[in-house]
Amino acid sequence: MSATDRRVGGFTLLELVTVVAILGILATLAVSGFTSSVQRTRRGEAFQTLRAISLAQTTFFVSNDFYGDTFEEIGFELDGGRRVDERTIEGPVYTYTITALELDGTPRANYRAIASGNLDPSDDLLDVIMIENQLTIVDN
Repeated sequence: MSATDRRVGGFTLLELVTVVAILGILATLAVSGFTSSVQRTRRGEAFQTLRAISLAQTTFFVSNDFYGDTFEEIGFELDGGRRVDERTIEGPVYTYTITALELDGTPRANYRAIASGNLDPSDDLLDVIMIENQLTIVDN
């Protein structure tokens, strides 16, 4: 058998480039899907925290006939959160604030809780979720 009759095993450059291109496309799709999944999870955590704040406010209101104006007053703590001031807690992704509001001339007859955070570092837009009298408004 001569050297020209023998076939050498292996891949051509075109085959290797095609495989690398396909892997690159699949990786891009996977990262995109993962990023949006992480954002949905973080937003879900913010909704859960706002629900917990709402429950703490409702419990406080039942006992006192007015809403609390600070996190300490309503007895709310956030695991892994850092108290910035009496009305602000900074979590891993979102910052939470509460305020007791006047309603129809009655002081502290309403409250507002806001979660704000930047879920997408590639832009300067904040993800903001607000609860006021248990009405939820989402602004993206």
